[in-house]
Amino acid sequence: MSLGTLARAKSGSTSGRRGVSRAGTCLALSLYAGLSVYCCLSVLFGPAGLAAYRRLEERKAAMEANLEALGTLREGLNAEIESLKSDPDRAALEARSLGYLRKGETALILGERTESPKAIEAGKVLPYAQPAAIGDLALKEIALGAGLAVMALLLAPRASGTARKRNYR
Repeated sequence: MSLGTLARAKSGSTSGRRGVSRAGTCLALSLYAGLSVYCCLSVLFGPAGLAAYRRLEERKAAMEANLEALGTLREGLNAEIESLKSDPDRAALEARSLGYLRKGETALILGERTESPKAIEAGKVLPYAQPAAIGDLALKEIALGAGLAVMALLLAPRASGTARKRNYR
């Protein structure tokens, strides 16, 4: 005699399966629904979800564009430095535009200076911004609510088929 037939004989059951109560099924389905909602919301809107990664990609693109602009600015400034080092006349003109004079030169200023040297913008400051996402606690609360809603729907008393037909007449 096998163990399965011995267990069936002791329990008095002729079928090999134990009966599952309606409440047990309802609980299992509710837990499954809550877990499914939590997983889906986490993947889509959680702190490490798809929406958060999309925002991080946008931030990465902005940083790369900023680096590109800074690289272009650096190349231009390096070219200007080389030009000033190699051409003394250009260096003298630049110094005069900044207000420097050679020994023995005299400056005659007629009125206010209207032109100031151009300011160099060293790039944009991109402050850290926490990616906006639904917090994990909020996701768990939503999933719990979904699980409880499924449980309430499954445990709600149902009208019999004949009673439903009478109500529609």
